[in-house]
Amino acid sequence: MTASTGRSIALGAAILVLAATAGYVLTSQPMMVERVSAAAAGSVVQSTPQKPQGLAAAFLAGRHAQATSDSSSAVTFYDQALAFDPQNLSILTNGYFVAVQVGDFDPARAMAKKAYDLDNRAGMAPVLLAAQAFKAKSYDQAWGYLSKIPQQSMNGFAMPLLKAWAQAPTQPQDKAEAELAALKNFQDMNEMVEVTQALLAESYGNTEAALGHYDNLAKRIEEQRTSIIRLVSDGYRRLGKADKAKAALEQYLKVRGRSPSIEAYLESTSPPKKLTPQLGMAEAFYSAAEMLLLNDANDFRAQVATAYAQMALYLEPDFSMAQRFVGTALAARNHFEESNAVLGGIKKSAPDWLESQVLIAENYARQKRTNEAVDILRAVAKDGGGKDKAGWPDVYVAIGDLLRGEKRYGEAVSAYDSAIKASPADKPNTWALYYSRGISYERDKKWDLAEKDFRKALELKPDEPNVLNYLGYSYLDRGEKLPEARKLIEAAYAKRPDAAEIMDSLGWVLFAVGEYDKAVQQLEKAVEGAPGDGTINEHLGDAYWRVGRKSEARFQWQRALSLDIEDSQRAALQGKLTRGLPPK
Repeated sequence: MTASTGRSIALGAAILVLAATAGYVLTSQPMMVERVSAAAAGSVVQSTPQKPQGLAAAFLAGRHAQATSDSSSAVTFYDQALAFDPQNLSILTNGYFVAVQVGDFDPARAMAKKAYDLDNRAGMAPVLLAAQAFKAKSYDQAWGYLSKIPQQSMNGFAMPLLKAWAQAPTQPQDKAEAELAALKNFQDMNEMVEVTQALLAESYGNTEAALGHYDNLAKRIEEQRTSIIRLVSDGYRRLGKADKAKAALEQYLKVRGRSPSIEAYLESTSPPKKLTPQLGMAEAFYSAAEMLLLNDANDFRAQVATAYAQMALYLEPDFSMAQRFVGTALAARNHFEESNAVLGGIKKSAPDWLESQVLIAENYARQKRTNEAVDILRAVAKDGGGKDKAGWPDVYVAIGDLLRGEKRYGEAVSAYDSAIKASPADKPNTWALYYSRGISYERDKKWDLAEKDFRKALELKPDEPNVLNYLGYSYLDRGEKLPEARKLIEAAYAKRPDAAEIMDSLGWVLFAVGEYDKAVQQLEKAVEGAPGDGTINEHLGDAYWRVGRKSEARFQWQRALSLDIEDSQRAALQGKLTRGLPPK
């Protein structure tokens, strides 16, 4: 069977943000995000729910709004519930937790303050209030909120970072750095600790110490996350070491290959932001959000991470990496318009702009607005591809994948042509460009060109199972070069024996050469691996017929008809159900 190649056009990871427990009265359903950060997204249409009568009705309406993914209404209903019971800590906690995740800070702050007055360690309330105080430069007040949070609590993980920056405006450097001690016990936190030490030293004017930390991180630059690479690059440039920033970024690209965001950092001529206490605290909030998702990125962690990223945006509204984080979280909840509002707020001069545009296009594509998605990507390829200008291969690949999904194969070929032309010859995944173009040629019934591309892909990556399988199955489907088809498919199977589409190809080649009993065994495994695939079910039905299991054959053919298949397959299956297979 032909392998599916619907690669995602998102260049970053999506985040699942669902409801959870741990002190919050939440459900297991995803939450709708109607409101987004005003600083990041501008005006978003909000629903206007009817006012329920009574405390129980308002509270249940709020919970229902959460369960049905309507966070805007949830905040409104919790406000209404509080009018009946202003001291209800559970309602307050639910209310501000929903509001802060969608960047609705006015009601979030009001509810958080009431919750804090009832219990000064309640949920995220002291963290939210500390962010507000810090933005107002009320540093002692911010410290007062954070100092109440025990290390062994839902927010304890972030306290070393937040407390370090809370100390920075008023206390000596060694006291601020001492707050990081708790993180030093964790090996996967080493880079985060070091980059925070660098930023703190820089903020205190200790240039030599800051450069020492940046140098340590640059020695392993190819191992670092993009967020840390950004901080190293900006730190070097602020301290007059642009040559070191350039060398570090070039080293990363040399080892890891092309990266649009890293290339954008390398080519940027905009000066980095001045390092202020507010920026430092925003970085701490964003680092905390990332920290939550490094390991065990479960639903509740993802919600808290989104809230922390929103607080980073509250402090620094044009923090592009945090904007992308929040935009991705919204898209993961299927709130594409809201996601695009946040992502659209990323400045064109920001290194994250290109990737944010691709994410916006993906959001349009997931709404079946393919033309709008393609228009955005074409504009990006023309105008925003870094030094290459119209030469960011991944954008063209995204265009090709979208058009191929719409069965616009000729246009897809043109997009892949541009990707191949723009891609460096030594790029590790260049084989995939030929493979994708080959699929488009094959689906457009231009077999000679398709075969040439598949051969080129195998020349670049001889053991790639997807290409081996697609080429082998194509020969099989065309009834030509059966010995080579079997060899190719068996090679693919050796690489990926658990892939249903490759199991199907192997079963089908066994069927083609008359080894029906073996074909049945293989195709049964393939159907078990992909029960919803119409072609595999049809193939198993054919194999059952040849071994005399005709009732089971008709069952598989009927099942295949109920699944997503091509129109030509549907007509053939109707014929099989009526007449069976012709004699051998």
